Amino acid sequence: MIKKILLLFIALIVCVFFFIFYLIDKIYVNKYIKNLEENLNVNISLKEPHQLTIVPNLSLLVKFDLEKNNNKLFLEDVELNIKRDYNLKKPIFNFNSTNIKVDKLKLDNLSISGEINEYSFNNLLKLTLFPEGYLSFTLNNEDKQSLQFVNIIIKKLNIPKAYKQLSNLIFNYLNDKSFFTSKIIYEDEYIYIDYFEAFNNEYTIVLAGKYNLENEFVDVQAIVKIEKNKIFKINALGNIDNPEIKVFSYDKSINMKFNINDINQVLSGNFEEIYQNLLLNE
Repeated sequence: MIKKILLLFIALIVCVFFFIFYLIDKIYVNKYIKNLEENLNVNISLKEPHQLTIVPNLSLLVKFDLEKNNNKLFLEDVELNIKRDYNLKKPIFNFNSTNIKVDKLKLDNLSISGEINEYSFNNLLKLTLFPEGYLSFTLNNEDKQSLQFVNIIIKKLNIPKAYKQLSNLIFNYLNDKSFFTSKIIYEDEYIYIDYFEAFNNEYTIVLAGKYNLENEFVDVQAIVKIEKNKIFKINALGNIDNPEIKVFSYDKSINMKFNINDINQVLSGNFEEIYQNLLLNE
């Protein structure tokens, strides 16, 4: 009799255990996704029912598309897998997406592995991320023609070689796909770029810095190399919408500063101010 009661008690515990996880799977996860949509003003479309497993580890797999029209943000074929073993190690996750667009920036075959270092019930407090993939820019034909025209003219001007290398650098990265690897840490409203390395033809960009999410303030330093030779040092400081860019060449022929909106002038065909700055250095 006691044995039957004990077995019944164990079966009841197991049923309660699975019922709790059923509620988490069917109610809490869906509610969390809905809260994300409301807080971030995005549309999240689940591609298939999410999967929550409890054996041999606790894990969640979600496949979805995400779109935010206001910021021209689009994520396609996203797969997010969060897993935690029962040996009390920190949760790890993998994020993959075939196509991400943020305005004119495009990321293909993005893969992010990472670790959730600190978290509370409602928030992720610290993450360590290792993104890699391909970045490019979705320029229309007019943009490409403008960029090519500027690059050709600069090559014909009687200006130091470093200016022509800088023009060629911008032309390559805006026109062609680049492969990148990186380590990024999110902590306390800051995004810290431990390293970011992008490769495009003969040019390599090595970048580090930080971004304040609350103030939208960026502070980034980059080194541009051809093979192993450093040719430029670039600093970006200010509001993310239009930071001030400083460019120094290691041959000391370039020491200039401008704002990111000046590059937009090139793409819009407004060359007059750009040429005046170049002619001053001719």
